[in-house]
Amino acid sequence: MSKAKGKSRGIIFWKNLGLVLLITCIPIAFIGAILYSMGTSRIEAEVNRAHQNQLNQSIQQMNDYLINLEHSVVRLAFDRSLDEMLEHMDLIQEFSKTNELMKTFSLITESNSLINSVGLYLRDANKLIGDEVGFQSIGSEEDRRVLNALLDKERTIYWDYSLRKINRPESQNKAIIIKLPGGQMYGSYGAFIIYLDQDKLNAMVHKLVSGEGVAFLFNEYGDFLTTPPVQGENVHQLTLEDALKKRIMEENFNEHMFKFDWQHKTYTVSYGKIAKLGSKWTVVSATPMSQITAPVTYLSSLILWISIVGLSIGLLLSWFASNKMYAPIHRLKRLFETSKNGRTEEKDEIIYIENQWKQHLEEQQALALRIKQSIPALRESFILQFLQGHLYTHTESELIDKMKQLDWDVKDKRFAVMVAQLHGLSELGGKFMERDAQLITFAASNIILELCSEKLKMVHVINFQDLSAGVFFVLDKSYSNEEIKAVLNKLAHDYIVAVNNVLRLKITIVMGRISDSILEMPSVLDQTRKALRFRDLHTSNQMLDMNQFMMEPTSQKHFPSELERDIVHAVNMGLEEEAVRLIKQFMHELQSNNSTELMVHQGMMKLLGTLHDTIIKHDVNLYTLYEGVHLYEQLMQISEPEQIVDWFQGKLIHPFIKTLSIAYDSNTREIMDKLMRQIENDILLDISLDMYAEQLQLSSSKLSKAFKHIHGTNFIDFVIRLRIEKCKELLVTSDMKINDIAELLHYQPSHLIRIFKKSEGITPRQYREKHTQGNQADSSA
Repeated sequence: MSKAKGKSRGIIFWKNLGLVLLITCIPIAFIGAILYSMGTSRIEAEVNRAHQNQLNQSIQQMNDYLINLEHSVVRLAFDRSLDEMLEHMDLIQEFSKTNELMKTFSLITESNSLINSVGLYLRDANKLIGDEVGFQSIGSEEDRRVLNALLDKERTIYWDYSLRKINRPESQNKAIIIKLPGGQMYGSYGAFIIYLDQDKLNAMVHKLVSGEGVAFLFNEYGDFLTTPPVQGENVHQLTLEDALKKRIMEENFNEHMFKFDWQHKTYTVSYGKIAKLGSKWTVVSATPMSQITAPVTYLSSLILWISIVGLSIGLLLSWFASNKMYAPIHRLKRLFETSKNGRTEEKDEIIYIENQWKQHLEEQQALALRIKQSIPALRESFILQFLQGHLYTHTESELIDKMKQLDWDVKDKRFAVMVAQLHGLSELGGKFMERDAQLITFAASNIILELCSEKLKMVHVINFQDLSAGVFFVLDKSYSNEEIKAVLNKLAHDYIVAVNNVLRLKITIVMGRISDSILEMPSVLDQTRKALRFRDLHTSNQMLDMNQFMMEPTSQKHFPSELERDIVHAVNMGLEEEAVRLIKQFMHELQSNNSTELMVHQGMMKLLGTLHDTIIKHDVNLYTLYEGVHLYEQLMQISEPEQIVDWFQGKLIHPFIKTLSIAYDSNTREIMDKLMRQIENDILLDISLDMYAEQLQLSSSKLSKAFKHIHGTNFIDFVIRLRIEKCKELLVTSDMKINDIAELLHYQPSHLIRIFKKSEGITPRQYREKHTQGNQADSSA
């Protein structure tokens, strides 16, 4: 496969490869060279400048700390009120002032991080007061000598770089001495001593550098004021510091930055002068050049390697991209070859693909023609779903667009519907049977479609398969309502004539409401179909307009209630023929006085409800009797009066009467009435249903059904009711005990009490007490 593919590569592949190489590799190489040549020096200069700025800021920060320290010293030295207070103050007696003085020392210490502690030495009192030592007497002669020596110096404010603290002979501290009183060189009676924090000073200087660099501080005498940090086994840092100090002290540089070679390394050295409190300090920072330029060197190498790698990747990608660019042409050619089940001798792929594409375009046009021919069927299906209300989620614009796709431009159009119902199928004397309804509806739908297509372009006919059909019209918006009605009336008249002549059937046509919105048409069609119920049953062919026929005044119709009761009585008695005769008369009454189909249907629905309740009272299983049929829904589907009467007889009354096991003639009620009176007389006897069935020579089940049918209650319930009434009578009119009454009524006492309470809500005893108290109250009154 790969060999075949390689051999098939032509000039197009190699042109693509060269073009991709020019686009990818050359720009990458050019950009890499520019970055390496111009970026390295620029980045190095910027890094050095940033490093120097950082050093200057750090030196300035340390200078700010010393300025703050200088301000604190001067304020303390020239505070005259403090001098007078110390000269005459008894430190022990005036302890509160001594305590305030110690708090002042603490505040001075906290105000500057370089201050370790503050102390006050008073020669005459031989006392040392400080925030670190507290209130302490000088006990050691050596300590006293050291402190007195501080007062003998000729300067009022000066530095002491090796002052030891009392009781610490080995310590050496850097301190500022302020002689009292301030401003006098001789006759001092004491001095303020401000000790510096060596660790803080070291940290402040050492943070000027990082890595292998060094930073230190020395005074005008060449004394180191900082100690170097521990650097492991690196012993060369002190030698480097001495060399740098010597060069700075011996030579006078105009610039505060220079390069210094030491031990095969080049250092960039920055230093600055700080003059504070009569002393001059020099801050020095030395950082190896390799450390500063390390990021630049790394970045330069990275740029170089990225350029090389980018160039290599560009070459690979160029080859890969060329194959990818050629792959669609190769696949397309192979696709055409596969569809032809063979290979072509054509060497130029583009010409071959062009020829094949033309052939496919011709096939596509043929397919488009077939699709266009199928559009009418698709449109019929879509309109049917829409008019049946299944597309209620669509907006009007969506419906218009969909109809346009189906070759119907319904934008800025008007819409109307017409519904037709065929009648008189049963009057043709058996020419048409019920099963022929769908065939008749199909023929009627074809007739209306043929009539409408002659005059209108956009018409859709709906076959409802139940002797009714609907027509959906799309009309030009320039037509007025009167013009549209004239066209539809002419179509309806022609349709009536055609149906009468061809199918020999009567027809009712309803004209729906005209609308400018296609969204309203499903509801308009539904309302128009419902309007068929308002047809006049006495008129053969009718044309109704929804905008007019419901506005016509109608008189109040009389409902034949007497006939309804007679029908119920005939059904109760099992008289099928009589019931059917009365139903026909009932239908005739409903049809009188120009009643519409809707009014007739409503009356028959009420009769169905009454008969339904009557059948339920006979304890008949309706689901079994009518095989699960929904009677009301089935009746709603019938519109012809003769068919409705036949339905009542064949589907409702006949199945019910057939289930009755006893023919309820006129003597049955008389027999049941006599039995009821006999039961009332025999209520105190031990009576049973079997006893009376044997007496009447009937089975117990037949007697039970007949009794319930005539009197509407079961035999057992009737007997219990009579015995409860007899029990109530005996409770009020006699003094018989409950047990005696139960025995008289042939019940167990507990059973009597239970059924009595269930019937009356109270026990027999409570009933007797209630009525006895009531009689006594009436007597006393």
